[in-house]
Amino acid sequence: MNYSSCIHHFSGVSTRIASYSKIPPQTLQQILAIRKIAFIDRKKWDIESYQGSDYEWDEYDDPDAVYIYAHHNEQVTGCVRLRPSNKPTLMSGALSFILPESDIRPHSNHCWEATRFALSADKTSATEVTQANIDVRTVALFLSMIKFAQLQNIDTYEIVVDTMMEKILKRSGWTVARHNTALGSKGETIIYGTLPCTIDTYTEVLRKNAIQTITVHEQFLMASRSSDTSHKPFNIDQTFTDRNIPAKKHMHTELHL
Repeated sequence: MNYSSCIHHFSGVSTRIASYSKIPPQTLQQILAIRKIAFIDRKKWDIESYQGSDYEWDEYDDPDAVYIYAHHNEQVTGCVRLRPSNKPTLMSGALSFILPESDIRPHSNHCWEATRFALSADKTSATEVTQANIDVRTVALFLSMIKFAQLQNIDTYEIVVDTMMEKILKRSGWTVARHNTALGSKGETIIYGTLPCTIDTYTEVLRKNAIQTITVHEQFLMASRSSDTSHKPFNIDQTFTDRNIPAKKHMHTELHL
């Protein structure tokens, strides 16, 4: 599969894009650790696939996954996971209960799922906020998602978010198109929606946040993510010979962008 490997700078924040099979093991380790701190420690979410380690991962962290992450030098400071909607996803699995029965989902060939959005809470990772009063890392990840979508002919991301993330997205200039709502595991309102990936959207996010952007490196790679073996996969726990987790029963256990 074609994907673009880019390094962007957004007002002092650098982002990278990497597939599961290409991402350095130590970087993936940091991403999974950030997710564990964000979802398990801070949010106290009941994620069924979590098995008590220092890392949060599930069966969708596999060769079909692409990660966009913010970093400072070699330290990961934020991340989001993307998956093609025509592959197994949370929307077709554990989160399928929130999909509207009467509404047609975006065409899977031009739609990807965006989940597991998290920022590091490490004080050394603290950054400035944008003109829209949003963490620069958040906006840098949003912009990188849109850029990646444009390069891959992705029209739409589908997401499940809580109302707080919906407000952050709207304030950033990236408005969620709501398609359905439901109650999450804590009784909170969660939203199934889509995000457009147009040039106009990218321009609006830049404008509202007064972000300066530079693409310092860009190259196109041929990556068959199902067979790419460019590095040995990171073993989260030596007791597991395969980092894939068996599919879980259909229930909501976490919130996502």
